[in-house]
Amino acid sequence: MSSEGASAGFDRPFIGLRPFEYSDREYFFGRDDELNVLERQVKQNRFVAVVGRLGCGKSSLISAGLRPRFEKVSDHRWNWIEVRPADAPVRKLALALADLTSETGDLLQAWADRFERVLIKSSFGIAEVLRSIRQRSGVSRVLLLVDQFEELFRFADHRPKMNLDFAMARECREEATKFVRLLLTATESPEVPIHVVVTMRSDFIGDCARFHGLPEAVSRSQFLVPGMTRDQREDVIRKPIQLAGGEVDPELVQRALNDTNDDLDPLPNLQRAMVRCWECALDRGKQEVDGRPHLTIGDYTRSATARKRQ
Repeated sequence: MSSEGASAGFDRPFIGLRPFEYSDREYFFGRDDELNVLERQVKQNRFVAVVGRLGCGKSSLISAGLRPRFEKVSDHRWNWIEVRPADAPVRKLALALADLTSETGDLLQAWADRFERVLIKSSFGIAEVLRSIRQRSGVSRVLLLVDQFEELFRFADHRPKMNLDFAMARECREEATKFVRLLLTATESPEVPIHVVVTMRSDFIGDCARFHGLPEAVSRSQFLVPGMTRDQREDVIRKPIQLAGGEVDPELVQRALNDTNDDLDPLPNLQRAMVRCWECALDRGKQEVDGRPHLTIGDYTRSATARKRQ
């Protein structure tokens, strides 16, 4: 497996161009200030929209940053579930809720089928499903992440792209509306123990107006992901290397920081460059006595040259 596809770890502390996942959490650095604010916001609000440009790290911030923090909460355990709307939002929601039953295989699908019928039937469907799960397994508070929420807008507007007939296109719009209403009804009901976090690209904010109540919910508690400071980017470079037992030349760090000063979303480029530098240093370290990877400015220069050729 290539290092860009594998989970971050002692032998590969950088992940490349893909987003950080929960399994990469120990190597996720540079966002403590944002996470301090976001953690409080999510605990205080039932519906939070995490908004930002494409590639700014929204999903990484939640999966590798926020989720580990909530799992460390000792009082009143949070149960974390995730869904991406894709082309079947209500079904995906039913499957995510079914995960709370801890069943697998055919039993998991059976619970999802049952929950899907409940969700379709009523806007209070999430409350009914959680009551059923609580009676069975004692689940308390739930944090539902709806990642890439903008997929819902595309789903609601399928007909021009998929050549669907009018009836099918209407069903898509109705299901998208049902999905939004389920989320808002649950988070507006004090007795329903669920908090919802959605991640959404900022260029889709205007599409929220297509769903009743959604603009107000997003406006009440929106977290706009800021750009990374120079100090934060330095943590992204140095701390994974330190955690993995390596060393890095100060000249490399300064060059990488200077090269990403003007990047609106520097994290992917930094990760890609550092993956290559680490691999070069790792191969060289195998020939040395202590075997510790030592990243040099030469590694970075060769990496930059290779990127320009692509």
